[in-house]
Amino acid sequence: METAKPPTASAPDGWTHDPMDGLLRHLGGLWVRPIEGETGGQTEFGFLATEIHANRNGVVHGGMLMTFIDRAFGQTARDAGQALRGATINLNVSFLAPMQLGSFATLRPQVSRVTGRMAFVEGTVLCDGTALATAQGVWRISRSSG
Repeated sequence: METAKPPTASAPDGWTHDPMDGLLRHLGGLWVRPIEGETGGQTEFGFLATEIHANRNGVVHGGMLMTFIDRAFGQTARDAGQALRGATINLNVSFLAPMQLGSFATLRPQVSRVTGRMAFVEGTVLCDGTALATAQGVWRISRSSG
């Protein structure tokens, strides 16, 4: 991972760009940073909207916001459950406002419950103090590599 500040005036310092792999590499990766003052290594996630994320209305495609949420929640579920692997069981998203291209959105996933096989996560995507979407989801987690 390379350390950098997201290329936008409204994004705070301390972010690290993670190009990731697979689909998210193609979509430009995400930004990550530890949440200050939190224990347990919790992470905040960021997403910089560019032209490739646009829908026909000229704002960020809802599917991209869902992909951002899914990746952030999935990583959080694995971390909370000390799991090697995870898979989305359910993801509910309510869209509240459009995200403009060139904007930087953040998400601080909150784990509400972890069992031996499942993690329950929720959070709100924010951009300059405006809630863009709220989401809740359930992840199947596995501590084994197989």
